[in-house]
Amino acid sequence: MEKLAIYLYIAKKTWHSQGSILGTGETDMPDINIKLYYLLIIVIALMVLIIIYSKTNENIGNKREVNAFKGMLICFMIYTCVDLRLLFDDFYTLLPRVVVLFIMGTGFLAMSGACYYWLAYVLSGSSYKSKNVAMILAQIPMAIVAMLVYSPLYTVVYEVTDVPTFKPAMMLVVFLDYIYLICATVISLRKYFREKHKLERGKYLAQIFYILFYTVSGWIMGYFLNIPTIELCMMPVVLKLFIDLQDSRIYTDALTQLDNRRRISEYIDKELLTCSVEKPLTLIMIDIDFFKSVNDVLGHDVGDEVLVSFSKALSNLTSTKYARAARWGGDEFIVAGKEAGLVDDFRERLTQELEKESNLNFIPMFSVGSYTCISSEISVKRALAVADTELYKDKAEQHRNELQFQSMLKSLKKR
Repeated sequence: MEKLAIYLYIAKKTWHSQGSILGTGETDMPDINIKLYYLLIIVIALMVLIIIYSKTNENIGNKREVNAFKGMLICFMIYTCVDLRLLFDDFYTLLPRVVVLFIMGTGFLAMSGACYYWLAYVLSGSSYKSKNVAMILAQIPMAIVAMLVYSPLYTVVYEVTDVPTFKPAMMLVVFLDYIYLICATVISLRKYFREKHKLERGKYLAQIFYILFYTVSGWIMGYFLNIPTIELCMMPVVLKLFIDLQDSRIYTDALTQLDNRRRISEYIDKELLTCSVEKPLTLIMIDIDFFKSVNDVLGHDVGDEVLVSFSKALSNLTSTKYARAARWGGDEFIVAGKEAGLVDDFRERLTQELEKESNLNFIPMFSVGSYTCISSEISVKRALAVADTELYKDKAEQHRNELQFQSMLKSLKKR
C-alpha cells in the first residue's frame, strides 16, 4: 500500500510538471489542452446526468425510489458544476473569498447529500416500519456538515490560500458521509443474505459495491486533487443504477410492487425443471372476493388500497421463505415456492398479516386454491389450471357469505 501511494505521488508530480495526459515525454501538451480535457469530462458528465434525470419517473420505480435516485442525480450535478473550478488555475484568488468558500462548501455538502440519498434509495426498497423515522434522523449528519462548511467553523475543515489545505476536522466530514454508506451497506448485506433468489441477490450485491465508488474516487482525489475524478467514477455507477431500475420495472407490478405475471411465470417454469417428490413446487392462487363491490361501494381509491395492503401481506408472508408472491392480474395473486409447509394454514396466516395492515378498515374476503407439483413432466399451464380449479371450489364456499360482506361494505360507506 505504501509503495502504491509513492507511485501515485510520483505520477501526480509528473502530471503537473509535464502537463501531459499521455506522459510520453516527447511533447508537452499545453496547459490549455488539459483544461479542455477537463471541460470535456465535466460536460459529458452533466449531459449524462441531465438525460438520465429527464428519463427518471414513477414508471421505472416507486415514488420513494425515484425521489431518492433523482436526489442523487441532483447532488452529482451540483458537484460536477462545482468542479468547473478546475478550469481556472487561479480560481481560489480570482473570485471574492466569500464566493470561493460558498462554492467549496457546496461541493462538500453535495457529496454528503449524495450519500444521504443513497441511504434513502436503499431504504426505499425495504419493508422497515420505522424507515420514515430513520430518514428524519439521517438528516442530522448532513446538517452537521452544512454547519461546518457554511459557517466560520470551516477553518477547522479546510483553509484556502492559493490552494485548499485540509485540516483534521475533514476526517469528521468523511466520517459523517460514511455513516450513510455503512448503514446502506449493512441494510443491503442483510437483504442479500436473506434473499434466496439469484436475481434479487444480484441487485443487493450491486448495492453493496456502491460503497467502493466513494472509497476509490475519494482515495484517487486525495492524490489528484485538481482532476475531475468524481465524474469519471460516478458515471458508470449512475448508469448501472438506472439500468437496474428499468430492469426491475420489467418484472414488477407498478401498483403493488410485487412480481408481475411475466416474472412469476418465468420463475415457475424454471423451478418446475427441478421439481420432484423430494423438492415439490407449491402453487397457491389467491383471489380477492367481491372486489368489484369494494370498488362500486367504497370507490376505486379504496380498491387500490386493498390491493396494495393485500400485496404487502403476501410479501410479508413470503419474505423469509423460498417462495415468491406475484400479482397475476386484476384482483388475483399467486404464491409459488419450494418451501416445506408453504400451503399449511395459509388462509389463517394471510388473515393475520391483513389484520396488521393499518390502512385497511376491514379484512377483505379471499379464496385460495393450491396445487403441489412433484414431477418436472407437468407443464406450467397444467399446474396453474389445477390450482385455479381448486380456487373456484373455495370461491363457491366463500360466496355463501356474500350478503354479510355486502352489508359490512354499506355500513362502512355510511361512516
